[in-house]
Amino acid sequence: MNDNTNTPGPMSPAADGRSDGNGDYRAIAMVIDTSFPAGEQLRTTQSVLDPLTPVGLAELRAAVHAAKAAGNPRFLCAVCKRPVYLAQRPAGPGVTRNGLAAFFRHFAVADAPPCPCRTVPGVHNVGAVQFAGLQEGLDHHTLKHALADCLRHDLRFSDVQVEKRLTSADGSWRVPDVSALFEGKQIAFDLQLATLPIATIRERENHYAAMGVHHVWLTDAADLSRLSHQAFCDLHLNMSGRIFAIDDTSIGRSLRDGQFQLQELSILPRLVKDRPIHNIWETAPVGTGVIMMAPNLRKAEGERRYRRELAAQVSASLGAERQAICRAAAMDQGLAPVGLQWTRLARFICGPGIDGSIASDVGKVLAFLAQVEVFVTHQSGSRPSIERELQRRLGTLLASRHGLHWAPLVQMVFSTLPSIRAAVDPATMARLNALLTNKEKVRPLLRMHAGMIAALYPWLGRQLLMKAPKFGPKMRLPASRA
Repeated sequence: MNDNTNTPGPMSPAADGRSDGNGDYRAIAMVIDTSFPAGEQLRTTQSVLDPLTPVGLAELRAAVHAAKAAGNPRFLCAVCKRPVYLAQRPAGPGVTRNGLAAFFRHFAVADAPPCPCRTVPGVHNVGAVQFAGLQEGLDHHTLKHALADCLRHDLRFSDVQVEKRLTSADGSWRVPDVSALFEGKQIAFDLQLATLPIATIRERENHYAAMGVHHVWLTDAADLSRLSHQAFCDLHLNMSGRIFAIDDTSIGRSLRDGQFQLQELSILPRLVKDRPIHNIWETAPVGTGVIMMAPNLRKAEGERRYRRELAAQVSASLGAERQAICRAAAMDQGLAPVGLQWTRLARFICGPGIDGSIASDVGKVLAFLAQVEVFVTHQSGSRPSIERELQRRLGTLLASRHGLHWAPLVQMVFSTLPSIRAAVDPATMARLNALLTNKEKVRPLLRMHAGMIAALYPWLGRQLLMKAPKFGPKMRLPASRA
């Protein structure tokens, strides 16, 4: 490997990912990241994927397919220069839902040139595969007709159809499970009970959006453990942890009241003493005000709610400690002056201790994040001094001995608050890019300190902590499926 030219060389068996515990999954050990400046695009798979949180993985999977569909693939195999996408290891004991279990795979293309990193294509567990060769499962058939019946009982809906072909102006078409007109606007429902490739999810959403059709994904409540599978994470994590479901209660209310309802599941944080910050599913009946909400608004609302809930719970239990630590960070004092407050917060949520956090340069991380808040708060007037301080603190963090391991957090901040990237000077951006393309292994400092950082700066909570809860909420099921 030639670190000066940033180009790939021959790979050893250890370097190609076959001896890292992932079996054959990480056969592609190096990728070209086209979002980086020319000549600085070669990155290790480990540095790209391992720091990803569940939200980061879901968002990057969606972005990769969007870029490919637009004709500008985000990642290329470093060996054959062909586009690759993000896959996830099959669900199983010990298989995480974050970037640790993710890997790059070549797109299936007929007559593609051979590549030593090309793996055997996986089989998507979708469609008829899950129903023993049948075109449709019994639950899917029953629920889509129940959904149509609910819509017909609501006089605001008209032209309710099951599997009606919707044709666009260019002649292309799709067949949703159920379609209808809601006060003159076309709406399409897809009931998802089986896993679905991210490419299909994105293509369907984009197609309906181009047609001006309001598209609704929903599932049922018979097996909510499916929501931890990557295909369902692609649906709800890209919507700030929100997904619609149909159950016995929503069906009964829709038919009784003549007002169409669904259940909405939302991921929310929970703080319990002596346990790490974790997530729960909350369920609530929702009507057309939520069901017909524009996807970008619904996503933004979900993100705000997660942030507010996290901030409120931390303030209720450890408000004084949080304020003291954040005040020290704003003054760039480091962690030593607030060691007692740090210890109290860490013990409450099972976070890392003060000594290890100081050694990992967490104080420099918090100083940067505190200045990010100052930058975002002061949006009007001249603020060159604020920008200079932001760049100074970012430069200090990137130049620290753990700068390589904190670079993914800086990238996360830029993704969450794009205005921050625009305020950073070219030299600092070049230093960040150099760290992100470094060949050394990235240590999981971001994952180790995620709970503490999120508790102190809840606006990063969704990106750092949100994931599918292990258990679903209790929902009423028809006796035949209970």
